[in-house]
Amino acid sequence: MTTLSETETLPAELLTFYCPLTPETSPEADQLQHNALAWAQKYDLGAGDDRRTAKYALTAAAWSTNGTPHARGQVAQALCDYNAWAWVANDLVNSGRPTCEIVATFGRWERIIRSPLSWPGAVGLDAALADAFSRLRTHLTPLQWERFVAGQSQWLLAMSWEAAQRETGTRDDVNDYLAQRFSAGGCYSAAAYIDAVENIELDEHQWARPDVRAAAEAAMLTALLDNDRYSLVKDLKKPVRSRNLFDALQHEHPGTSLAEAVVRGVALRDRVMSRYLQLRGRILTSASGNLVRYMGGLDLIISGNISFAATAVRYLLPDSAHTVTTTDHPADDSTGALPYPTIAWWWEPFTP
Repeated sequence: MTTLSETETLPAELLTFYCPLTPETSPEADQLQHNALAWAQKYDLGAGDDRRTAKYALTAAAWSTNGTPHARGQVAQALCDYNAWAWVANDLVNSGRPTCEIVATFGRWERIIRSPLSWPGAVGLDAALADAFSRLRTHLTPLQWERFVAGQSQWLLAMSWEAAQRETGTRDDVNDYLAQRFSAGGCYSAAAYIDAVENIELDEHQWARPDVRAAAEAAMLTALLDNDRYSLVKDLKKPVRSRNLFDALQHEHPGTSLAEAVVRGVALRDRVMSRYLQLRGRILTSASGNLVRYMGGLDLIISGNISFAATAVRYLLPDSAHTVTTTDHPADDSTGALPYPTIAWWWEPFTP
């Protein structure tokens, strides 16, 4: 279980992020935040709790501003509003509601994502989701739309898996955790933004290249494991905690303290990041313009996710103050494959 003993403190490594990538910030940040707050209030995302509604909107604006800073105009705003809704969906998994109820809700939402006008009389969260996706369908190309929808659909399915594991009290080893959390944490859904926010349609043959897919997965897992790190600061104070890498490491290695698990987890994350950078370097030597922009979108999600950790109200709780720093040096500079079958294929000797 992820706990601190009375004599333990969280290691400095927890919030020191290896990231030699340059972050960017959207010039539309203030407008995104203003509009997202009004939209979240219109649909009452916090179910009567004005502070929660504001938190969802401000968190979404922080992620959009930093994670997808190249999005512009109506596309940027629709994505930002959807992000506010998505934090509500994320919290549903940890709400304590019965898994069958959560799965049924996710199933309905999956259909709204694919066909936003399925229920014309929708209200509440259903109506909010339908509104965001109706707007997105208007402004995205058919290819951008299909890739985006597929990513969000997959995420909802995987969160059903997480909800079931939470209800049964399942504890995972590291490989099982990475396999499940990869999808439920939104790795595929986040990467599915890139065509739209970079205003490209990456050629299917390039998109499907094994080295490009491995790079995309490594980039998104890096960002997800970073989420485990900055979420831990607040999760230690919550009665119902999110699943995280450190709990999996403690489960797999009995007797490991939380501080020791943090050091191991950061080293694991840095090896994933290093593999992304290796693949990225090889891909960019012969990449087309669109593929260069796609890889740039991955870069921005990684670097932007760290900036998001330092600015999002979701993580800046009064009793959970923290300072985020970056470094150009990995905690573990090993280059061999990690011993987890679900991601080991990223280290295969790919050829373009």
